[in-house]
Amino acid sequence: MDSGADAANRMADAIRGRLAGWLGAPIPAFRPLDSGWETTIFEFALGARARREIEIPVGAPLVLRFYQGTRADLKAARESRVMFDLAAAGYPVPRPYAFEPDRAALGAPFLIMERAAGGPLFAITSFPQAFRTFSLGFPGFVRLQARLHRMPAETIAEATPAAGDENAPPSATAAPLLERMLATIAGRVERGPLPGLNDALLKLRAAAERYRSGPIAPLHLDYHPQNVIVRGVRVTGVIDWVNADRGDRHLDAATTAVIMATSAMDRPRWMRDNPAGNTLRRLFTTLYIPAYQALAPMDLKRFRYCQAVAGLFRLSTFGMMRARGPEAVGYRPEAIGHITADVVRLLTRYTTRKAGVAVAIPPPRA
Repeated sequence: MDSGADAANRMADAIRGRLAGWLGAPIPAFRPLDSGWETTIFEFALGARARREIEIPVGAPLVLRFYQGTRADLKAARESRVMFDLAAAGYPVPRPYAFEPDRAALGAPFLIMERAAGGPLFAITSFPQAFRTFSLGFPGFVRLQARLHRMPAETIAEATPAAGDENAPPSATAAPLLERMLATIAGRVERGPLPGLNDALLKLRAAAERYRSGPIAPLHLDYHPQNVIVRGVRVTGVIDWVNADRGDRHLDAATTAVIMATSAMDRPRWMRDNPAGNTLRRLFTTLYIPAYQALAPMDLKRFRYCQAVAGLFRLSTFGMMRARGPEAVGYRPEAIGHITADVVRLLTRYTTRKAGVAVAIPPPRA
């Protein structure tokens, strides 16, 4: 059986020639850089000026983001538009150069952008390295999220619909983000089915009226240390804008808090649900919330409510992936490997605590 690296290398071999033909320029080197829940990312540089997209610099490090999930067309269009909008507004995203929605070119939609210098704020090479990199880049990490939330909502286009609303009716796309998130959770509870989330959903819906209205800002909705690229103390780029939306900034800060408090990995071992990993997660969260609050004061009751909503939304995503497969929520089949027992256990405990109601999702499919 081929490894994931073998498959990515074969994909790179297949894409390289087609991309060179599409651009009208030689590509001397083209290699897989990373793969996520919905994309595969390749690194390359042009060997000469392209006949198409002539503003792409020759010899500069570039990234090809190749969209593969079941909702690839919507997500690709959404992310590319947001990145062009933010780059034009001067927000530090990797500069996007070209977006191609037509699958005929490479077999899937794709985005070409600059490669931001540096590496993720959370480096998994070693525990000391993770701590050092995070400590250096953390102030910039928080400042940039607060800066995003101070920008006019119109900086990014409205969701049409938001990437997470795969179960919401079309009429719900104009509703406030909180309402759309609750509608998406409800659709998942019914379709999964995910009965272990229903009591928490009912409780959160009953309280929603108090928190439905509020100032609207651009939101990332997946803002965490692996989506922020740093070089020393400087943030060089914020990536992965697939879930970007407009809404209450408390939901964005709450989503960040949820991810930082509950993310776990089988590798490295020190990021599992164990003393080392739990200490690191607790440290990240303990630093993040007061730091964000100092820069952009929040209504803490609203924030705690949004933490429960964000936790339940994320748990409903994992529940659908287990019950119906990753494709049911727009991800690649390989994404199921990220839904480990540790991350489900951490997220279940967190959401139960924040919602005040016990929650559970189905076990993995046999």
